[in-house]
Amino acid sequence: MNPAADITPQPDAMRTILALVRQGLSQVEASLAKLADTDDPVLGPMLSTVLPGSGKRLRPALALLVGRMGEVGADPLNHMALGVELLHTASLVHDDIVDESDTRHGAATLYARVGNALAVLVGDYLFSQAAQECVATSNLDVVRLFAETLGAMAQGQIDDANGQLGGRHTWQTVSREMYYRTIGGKTASLFVLACQGTGLLVGMSQAQVEGLRTYGQNLGLAFQVIDDILDFTSTEAELGKPVGSDLRQGTVTLPVILMRDRQLADGRLRAAFETDDVELQVRLVLESGAIRAAHAEAEALVSRARSALKPLPAGVERDALDALASYVTHRAR
Repeated sequence: MNPAADITPQPDAMRTILALVRQGLSQVEASLAKLADTDDPVLGPMLSTVLPGSGKRLRPALALLVGRMGEVGADPLNHMALGVELLHTASLVHDDIVDESDTRHGAATLYARVGNALAVLVGDYLFSQAAQECVATSNLDVVRLFAETLGAMAQGQIDDANGQLGGRHTWQTVSREMYYRTIGGKTASLFVLACQGTGLLVGMSQAQVEGLRTYGQNLGLAFQVIDDILDFTSTEAELGKPVGSDLRQGTVTLPVILMRDRQLADGRLRAAFETDDVELQVRLVLESGAIRAAHAEAEALVSRARSALKPLPAGVERDALDALASYVTHRAR
């Protein structure tokens, strides 16, 4: 695959990639603003807190990129992209409640602002709005995939919560397979919905739709692996939360699992993880070589994602998806 000259796998390539779908993303932003602009004195301010995001809108961008490769009207494609983004936002609201997170990207979470009960209801409301957007595509296959995605996300959250219940001994029991199953549900399933779902919407062939599914699955897994690496290697200013936040919440991620399974910690592992000294745990992970091993797994996932694009029609859109996969392992946040 030969990426177009103006699309490179560098961290700043995201701006170039998003430029291809700028018009569609503008419509998504307008739809989100309209949703937040409600007269309800309780719901309105809370929606205005979570819907105007400062993120890259990666998932709707994926849907819009795939949409450019088929024949579909602007309205169904907007419903698809908007549904994916609302589902993502709803999952973040609920994740913050489950994790009791006070900050996200340096700002107070909705959970921290309004408490558990109201935050749960806002998350539920966003899930319902996401469902309505997917139904509005008028494509039964998309609706079916949306339902499957909801189930996968819920199972991933359950798996994650079960892992955290192990407390300080969780580092001994969470397997690599359990980790990938969890992030497959919590993170990768949304990437699959954006890619495969839009492929179904625009009438791609079975081989192309399956390629998009494989691409989305591996891209989403790689995205989360890099997120988990950055939790150790970034600064608090870059993360918008304390370094080692996953460990503070009792979440065991791939770097810890690889350090344990490959015995990279020279016998210091147990001593570090039998204490509540997160700074020591982070330092041990950084010194062990586990970050390098985890990054290699992310690169392998990206390679599989890029290979899965072969059935897609050649052009700037496929090149953008290819470059986007490379970008995932180069990003700094």
